[in-house]
Amino acid sequence: MNNQPEIAVIFDMDGVIVDSNPLITATWQAFFASHQIVLNEEQLNHYVFGRMGKDTLNMVFGGPLSEEQLATHLEKVGEGILEKYKCEGQIVLGFKTFVESLLDAGIKIAIATSSPSENVAVVLEMAGVTPYFDIISNASHVTHSKPHPEIYLKTAARLGVDVGNCVVFEDSFSGIQSAKSAGMRVIGVTTTHSEAELAPLTDATVADFNQIDATQIKALVQPVSCL
Repeated sequence: MNNQPEIAVIFDMDGVIVDSNPLITATWQAFFASHQIVLNEEQLNHYVFGRMGKDTLNMVFGGPLSEEQLATHLEKVGEGILEKYKCEGQIVLGFKTFVESLLDAGIKIAIATSSPSENVAVVLEMAGVTPYFDIISNASHVTHSKPHPEIYLKTAARLGVDVGNCVVFEDSFSGIQSAKSAGMRVIGVTTTHSEAELAPLTDATVADFNQIDATQIKALVQPVSCL
């Protein structure tokens, strides 16, 4: 009889599954420039990455904007990002093989992203992993953006796995804070920020999924026995 607790790995999407943050940056910069707003790199990191689009818009425009304004702006930005995914998006190395190794090891998997479902579908198809993910939490499932822990708490509940047995892959500061606030282990993916920046905030860092395996995931959540 197997008395081992269930373990889950939860993936953010942008900057984790797909190295998309340069594409997202360019799209948001162009959108705000069309409204005579210029954001530097630090402001983009704060306002954009890890957040839902409506929160980005309200923060930058000093909202709250009307539902009609939000819908119009989000459609424009969404179309731009989706087009860049299709033309320029690059899946982070080793992702499909890593996902398959987790499933072979009996580890549950899910996605928790601030991106809309249309973007998620495109990225999963690009990565060749669409059939593997039954549980996908996106912006429509939550009220609060990262760094609030809501999306990770809800994803763990949907998985039926204790938060202490969940390992999250994140690339953004707000995403890391979200997962940590939910009580989860976090592995930082160094697509957006450097290892030096992420290491103090995470339990481990990787440049891609060729640097991690299911055994290391299990070691993160299972305490070492003392004889």
